[in-house]
Amino acid sequence: MTEASLWSGGRVFTGRRYVESILVESGRVLFAGALGGAQRLAPTGVERRALGGRLLIPGIVDAHVHLSDLTRVREGFDLSATRSLAELRDRLSAWAVEHPSGPIVGRGWDPERWKGGRWPEIRDVDPVVPDRPTILYHASGHAALLNSAALRASGVLRAGAVRDPAMIGRSADGTPNGILYEEALRLAGSIASDRGPGGEGLARTLGVLAAHGITAVGAMSASPHEVRALRTLDASGRLALTVRAYVRLSELSVFSAPDLVAGSRRLSVVGVKAFLDGAFGPRTAALRRPYSDDPSNSGIPVGDDGELTHQLAEAGRRGLVPALHAIGDSAVERAARLLRPWTGRSGPPARVEHAALTPPEALGPLFEARPALVVQPGFVWSDSWLADRLGPARCHWAYAFRTLINRGFVVAGSSDAPYDPVDPWRGLRAAVDRRDPSGRSANPDPGEALSPEEALGLYTTNAAASVGLPTYGHLEAGGVADLVVLTTPDLRLALASGAPPVRETWVAGQRVYAAPGPVGQQA
Repeated sequence: MTEASLWSGGRVFTGRRYVESILVESGRVLFAGALGGAQRLAPTGVERRALGGRLLIPGIVDAHVHLSDLTRVREGFDLSATRSLAELRDRLSAWAVEHPSGPIVGRGWDPERWKGGRWPEIRDVDPVVPDRPTILYHASGHAALLNSAALRASGVLRAGAVRDPAMIGRSADGTPNGILYEEALRLAGSIASDRGPGGEGLARTLGVLAAHGITAVGAMSASPHEVRALRTLDASGRLALTVRAYVRLSELSVFSAPDLVAGSRRLSVVGVKAFLDGAFGPRTAALRRPYSDDPSNSGIPVGDDGELTHQLAEAGRRGLVPALHAIGDSAVERAARLLRPWTGRSGPPARVEHAALTPPEALGPLFEARPALVVQPGFVWSDSWLADRLGPARCHWAYAFRTLINRGFVVAGSSDAPYDPVDPWRGLRAAVDRRDPSGRSANPDPGEALSPEEALGLYTTNAAASVGLPTYGHLEAGGVADLVVLTTPDLRLALASGAPPVRETWVAGQRVYAAPGPVGQQA
């Protein structure tokens, strides 16, 4: 039986143009164009698949997702839906009763979604859980609330335990308020004995991604445990999606040589992830000028440039490229300086993760370094409060996708899940519409909006390039046959559907997801 299939009866967007049909053979696109041309090239016994008037697009690539943390949130104590401090306390109390032993670790609370917006403090959680270490991570992942038991167990209050005292939040009277920021979180994380989810949990998460039309990911901050679990899935033929992993730079010495050896075509470790600053939510993103709503604060730079330069050089010797987290404009300029040695190298590109605030003065250094810029279009909606943090003038340069594209940068799309919803269709809508359904936006400038096809390019061709997969993300001849059949005949209807419009997802010519109901009709 032939391994060839011919798709027709609808429209195909290859990532570059619209065509009538594509011919796939042995997991690759053999032809994209007029149906007559595909039929002439089709081998005897080709499987004919009818689109039924629907649109077929390249598989979506999420260039920046945290697989282990997403699995923890999906299958653990998820606080992302809380809408008040009282609700957080109630859910914490219920979780403690249902899970009566061991540390408590929750994730996802966000005061920007609460009435009043007051951050919780140690005095709010100590009465609820007085005797067990409790760590509740902010939605950004760059801050966490600890109860007294967790503060004691972490040792974070010992003299010299943290480099910068600003990483320990304090009340007006100077006593610790239970909030830790940035590098101090490493001490908090040591309390939980959890090494991370195993292969079964990761496989379930990859299945969720496939249901959204995602066929490949950049797995960020991957721990040794995560890499080994993914290798086990791959070896057993159960790794549904293509994974390019970026391990934590701070843990590089822990990885053995076999951990970093290229795996199959489906899995390999390609880079290292390091932090240069925090996030806008907890006001730890490093800015050139202070926050508009906190004039005494310009954020928290993370890491020492000399040490980072040495560590990145060692990563380069091991064949790994840098992916530097930089959200504030000061951090973005710093990332550009650190990445200059990688300019023009072959293989996967050096990357700046987020590149959220890019005023004109930051573009010059970025242009010299030429990294891929891995952005999160969904933040345009999620950070609708950003004008309070930065002021309206600076917000003009936040999430400025059109400006960055016009300057010639490779701008890649991603979710940063679980720190923003994993749904790429939400990100696509945000890149096109800028304002959310309630009219809110971090930067509503219509001049930064993209067309549906341009937005999809962030998540296909550009995202694939950013993780070192140049033959992925498009359905032209020679491209890998990662493809998604939508439930609609065009992209605008897909974006307007309000739900993931995915009927089928295929990876290298093999179906990995089918929506409930009859799918995949043969012509």
